[in-house]
Amino acid sequence: MAFAISEQEIRKRKKNTFWGTVFSLLLAGMIAVQNYQYPEKYSDVLLWSVVGFLVLANLVNYYRHLRYLRMIRDHEVEVLPGKVRFWTGGKVTELDVKKIAGMFYYRKKGELQHIQIKLKTHRGIRLEGYEKLDELGRLIADQIPPEHVQDKKL
Repeated sequence: MAFAISEQEIRKRKKNTFWGTVFSLLLAGMIAVQNYQYPEKYSDVLLWSVVGFLVLANLVNYYRHLRYLRMIRDHEVEVLPGKVRFWTGGKVTELDVKKIAGMFYYRKKGELQHIQIKLKTHRGIRLEGYEKLDELGRLIADQIPPEHVQDKKL
């Protein structure tokens, strides 16, 4: 069975990007007003360094958001007997379930937020934003020893 990123997750990320830009504009506006009212305290150097940093940070954030949207366009996770297959951008990566050292469900107010898979190599894989995340986790958890699966609260 294959799982893709949900539309709800895409909307959430778009909303977060939008609000980050809004708060950046508010911060820059507040410093500009303070610079105008109290030029001896809020110098031009402060104003332009904050504006420059915010512009750069928002451009990087927007670039990362566009990259994320491009990558998930054809991204899927498929759970097969003995392995988990990740399809991204035409590339296929397979994870042997024997390499899973632990699997952690992170819940907030009873709702599953994400799943963290810890490998025996101490690497981690975070599963977040997928449609039917509960079912995805259950299919993987059914293939590993029950003592390696833990439920955690955020």
